[in-house]
Amino acid sequence: MSDEILKYWPVESPPRENQVKAFEWLEKQTAKYILLQAPVGVGKSLIGLTYSRYLNQGKGDSFILTPQIILQKQYEDSCSSDMLASLYGKGNYKCANRNTTCDVGSLVKPRCDNCPAAAAKSRAKIAPNVVLNYKLAMLSFVYTQTFRKRGLMILDECHNTESELTEIDAVQIFAKRCERYNIPWKAHTDIVSAINWVSDKYLPVMDKKLQALMDECEELIDKGTNGRHVLPAEINKLREMNALVEHIQGLTDIITEGMDSLQKNWCLIFDKNSIKFKRLYGAHSFEHILQPMADRFLFMSSTILNPKSFCRDLGINPDEAAFLSLESDFPAENRPVVYMPQMKMTVNWNSDENVGNRKNMINTIKQLMELNKDHSGIIHTGNFAIAKWLTEQLEDQIPHEILHHNPESGDDRNQIIKIFQSTKKPALLISPSITEGLDLINDLARFAIIVKIPYGFLGDQWIKRRMEISSEWYQRQAIVDIIQGAGRVVRSKDDWGHVYILDSSWGYLYTQTKGIIPDWWHDGYHVVK
Repeated sequence: MSDEILKYWPVESPPRENQVKAFEWLEKQTAKYILLQAPVGVGKSLIGLTYSRYLNQGKGDSFILTPQIILQKQYEDSCSSDMLASLYGKGNYKCANRNTTCDVGSLVKPRCDNCPAAAAKSRAKIAPNVVLNYKLAMLSFVYTQTFRKRGLMILDECHNTESELTEIDAVQIFAKRCERYNIPWKAHTDIVSAINWVSDKYLPVMDKKLQALMDECEELIDKGTNGRHVLPAEINKLREMNALVEHIQGLTDIITEGMDSLQKNWCLIFDKNSIKFKRLYGAHSFEHILQPMADRFLFMSSTILNPKSFCRDLGINPDEAAFLSLESDFPAENRPVVYMPQMKMTVNWNSDENVGNRKNMINTIKQLMELNKDHSGIIHTGNFAIAKWLTEQLEDQIPHEILHHNPESGDDRNQIIKIFQSTKKPALLISPSITEGLDLINDLARFAIIVKIPYGFLGDQWIKRRMEISSEWYQRQAIVDIIQGAGRVVRSKDDWGHVYILDSSWGYLYTQTKGIIPDWWHDGYHVVK
């Protein structure tokens, strides 16, 4: 039966067994919402593109949403330019005429005849498949008429979808911005007082500041530069004006929701230096922004885990969704996950009574480093405090070069990753925030160590409130990060690597969630005590 859909396979190399299995299943689906759980290496991008072409008789008619630029690049590398176009935000295109980026250059008249951002948008409008990051897609759907409705929307790495949906209209106010604009800062702990302060004290000043900036930039915007480059000071003013327009509009939209809706559907995230308004669920944005733009939706990820809960988080009726979980074709012996409990890395991990446990943890890591002395690897720490501790304890104690991006180092995360990937000698990357988007194939990394289970930070009021509503959701997010983090080091059928889980908190989490963990992950799981 898959012969019909295979006519639209976009590359010369034949599809693998798992891909054919996906096509046989997809051909039978009539559901509007299709959930495909596929492990690393299955080739989700080619499955999605083939399905798009099949639905539209070979031409394709889809939006493809991804959370990261690197994933957009992967789609571009997979297929020819006549099959898809990738569109980025204006800030990613160079305005040569004004020696700036197109987000600033496009504000200045006259418009450039050869604007690269405008050219990319024109290609994307007519492309059979267009790849966008989640944020750009949603902003385009809400504020522009760039795109028509399409037959299919592919949501890649869809375990990130709700996070993207709840952030799209979230707005944050910083104490430093208030200080800059001479607004008396007041820390708020409830959404009612925060909204009243924004309405009465904050927005009136910001409106005046925006108007002053618009007056300063009026001549530049209306009359242009007479052929000269935009000056750095002018660029800064244009950027500030642009940012204030978005900021004020976002706050205005939130206020107009009304206090009853805000108290029920929104959360105030606060600390002494900022407040942030954020929707509790992604369902509202999915219904009002994404749903109107496609007839059918294909969600793809290696970590959907619980399809019913996933659907409900997005406001989808689970009865209207179909779910398939594919197996991994990577040999289980090439991707062992070894649970070696050392200590509970709870909030008290650094207390005096845990001195002996911390010593055991360090000694075990040293042993693992000696075991892998000829190989590079990564340690997932869960937070920067643990990353700093490990960096200090392991420095000059292991045969590896240690790389990290701890805040006090001043090093850029992406630059550290590039250095790690290019180093010729065995290196150890220590980080709390690289569980996704990193392709450490073959000798780039042969091991990953999970020192702390990556539970969400309960100091974040949004995470805390969601956890109080559903402990299943809270545990599921931790499992997503565990599986994603483990997946950084085995990237192909012939690749191999070890994953070590050292936090003894894993035992309870595994007991509670093993029913939603994919079978292929269980196949490589071992316990060593």
